[in-house]
Amino acid sequence: MSNKKLEFRPAQNDDYRTRIKICGITKLDDARFASGAMADYLGFIFSDKSARYVEPDVAREIISWIEGPETVGVFVDHPADDVNDIIEKTGIHYVQLHGNEPPEYCALMDRPIIKAFRVKADMSEQDILEMIKPYERTVEFFLFDSFDEAQHGGTGKQFDWNIVREVSKIYPVFLAGGIGTLNVRRAIRLVEPYAVDISSSLEMAPGIKDFDKMNEFFDEMREIWDEQETDAQ
Repeated sequence: MSNKKLEFRPAQNDDYRTRIKICGITKLDDARFASGAMADYLGFIFSDKSARYVEPDVAREIISWIEGPETVGVFVDHPADDVNDIIEKTGIHYVQLHGNEPPEYCALMDRPIIKAFRVKADMSEQDILEMIKPYERTVEFFLFDSFDEAQHGGTGKQFDWNIVREVSKIYPVFLAGGIGTLNVRRAIRLVEPYAVDISSSLEMAPGIKDFDKMNEFFDEMREIWDEQETDAQ
């Protein structure tokens, strides 16, 4: 168990490039395609209520075949011991907690944490800051996604990104919720997140990626990365 307290840095990237997390991986072919396209993180959902659920044994097999991206296990209010067992079994690099896990729960994890928060339509920037403040010393990244009564992510719904625009200047942020090829440029310009988290916009069905959509998305990202490199010079 790690009890290292992580100090937050200003939310600028280590270099110029916005990172990409492709979530909802269930197949080796999809993982290899995303890896070859320069995805930085691959997400595996271990909540069995999700249509993108993947068995830990399947995730372990996929992870053993890929090189490059960091791997992220997504959990929703799992018992802490179960999460750490899956960490050991699969070899994932990060834990994404997408439920109502309190800070003291986060301190029990054996991997660095991406703590997800679902943003409601009536929330303000101050609401967000107050919500995440208790987690400062126990997690490495914050992820903001759209609130939905029925599911904890992968909704394809966008929230008002302006709410987290200033938060992203203070903390390293993963931005999620309805991001795809047509709006990723705007999302990055507006929020300047550490990373964007993509799932449903690149699928032909839940858990099954569409390679044409992925090609279009990464073509757009390569243009954005080129612009970011130019701006950084």
